[in-house]
Amino acid sequence: MLSAELEKQLSMIEQQCEILTATVDSGDPVSLEAASTQLRQAAVDLARSPEVSSLDAQATQAFRRRLQTIVNCVGFQRGGLARRAAVVERTLNAMVPATRESTYGQAAGPYGSTGRQSGAFKRLSA
Repeated sequence: MLSAELEKQLSMIEQQCEILTATVDSGDPVSLEAASTQLRQAAVDLARSPEVSSLDAQATQAFRRRLQTIVNCVGFQRGGLARRAAVVERTLNAMVPATRESTYGQAAGPYGSTGRQSGAFKRLSA
């Protein structure tokens, strides 16, 4: 069985995962940043907890199961963010078609092209 302190920390991380799920769905970048920062801090606090290193075999199995649930939740959120980023990129390409072209694709003059000799120093003398 997990200690009360570990149980509290794991419950807090699970709660932060639920909050992160809601903020990813809402799409608000400010609340998304705040939720991800709180989740990260809760994970750091759990990693630094001295109770983690002193778990017995039964408690280790219970800890791993809870931690795997949290990992799956975070992985699901990463997928959601990747899908949202793809939608934003497609929308941007539809609204501003010029973003599809390469910025440095065409050389406009001597400063935008590869190096070429100007002819000023055809001969070097010492």
